[in-house]
Amino acid sequence: MSTKEEMSHGERVRAAIDLKEPDRVPAFCTLSWAVNLAGNNLNCIGKKEKDVSMPQFLNTPEIQAEAHFKATELFDADFVWCYSSNQPVAVALGCETSQPYWSTTAISRTAIDKVEDWKNLEFPDIEKDPTASKQLDTIRLVEKGLNKRGNDTFIDGLTNGPFTIAGLVLGIEKLMFAMVDSPDETKEFIDFCTDVAIELAKAQLDAGADQIFCPDPSASGDLIPPDFYREFALPYAQKYCKAVTDHKDRYSCMYHICGDTADRLEDLASIGASFLSLDYKVSMKEAKERIGDKVCLCGNVNPAETLFLGTPEKIEEEGRQCIRDAAPGGGYIYWSGCDLPIDCSLKNVKAFMEVPIKYGKYPIN
Repeated sequence: MSTKEEMSHGERVRAAIDLKEPDRVPAFCTLSWAVNLAGNNLNCIGKKEKDVSMPQFLNTPEIQAEAHFKATELFDADFVWCYSSNQPVAVALGCETSQPYWSTTAISRTAIDKVEDWKNLEFPDIEKDPTASKQLDTIRLVEKGLNKRGNDTFIDGLTNGPFTIAGLVLGIEKLMFAMVDSPDETKEFIDFCTDVAIELAKAQLDAGADQIFCPDPSASGDLIPPDFYREFALPYAQKYCKAVTDHKDRYSCMYHICGDTADRLEDLASIGASFLSLDYKVSMKEAKERIGDKVCLCGNVNPAETLFLGTPEKIEEEGRQCIRDAAPGGGYIYWSGCDLPIDCSLKNVKAFMEVPIKYGKYPIN
């Protein structure tokens, strides 16, 4: 490995995941905001008409790959994120989605109406699924392009977390009732969703991804209490993370969870993820004190109030505080508390991405 003063992106990320101090705090990517780097979209920020729409960005691997290459140049990014849908497993299982002109995809029709109907679902052929295959093609193009540039920026793919997938396929309200009315059937259903997610994750890793971004927002403390999390979400998140990291390496699985999860931080640390991304509602200082010696932490600038509505000065102040709270001693990756709003101004995104470069050099006092 290189010395701390000359770490590459990949070396920096791996050192943080290993709970060590890299040369500086690594930063996760701009996620969905990257659509603004497609075509001439940077000159269209704040305008209704775009050069490249969101559906074009998601469905055209060449366009998305070029946007990711721009990100590595503009922000010196440590990660890029490749995706063709925000719900790729649910789509592969038969859910229908809407693709707004300038927003991320959303489920418009669930695949099943009753929890017991999961037995009628077919296990998808990942390589033949239209949405998944575009995701794989984008990853292949990005890996090839970064290799040509001599750049080892981490390439992230995507599957949702198992519990969230189940909520998408059945409908989250119906899943809530099913956990009470048919707990055993519900567990079998979530386990099936886990297996499909694992296969899509493996396919992305085989295509060239370094890591899988696994958001599990429906498992949030804002939706289910800790005992339900431990019974219906935790075992399947553990199974998923183990399968992903066994397939590649200990650096290959990022787990993100939305909402206030202070009541289950120790559970989250036991998932087996490479690093754990926390919502802005969670105190990074408290998380560092409670589980920072067990798992690398990531987060958690407020995406709406600070990144979207705030000023560059406010972003710098809040981002610097995240570094103060969680970076000392290593084991920390800088990011927001969730996806960046796609209508964030360029000056705000630049200010956000500059924080770890400006304030994240180790040693951190």
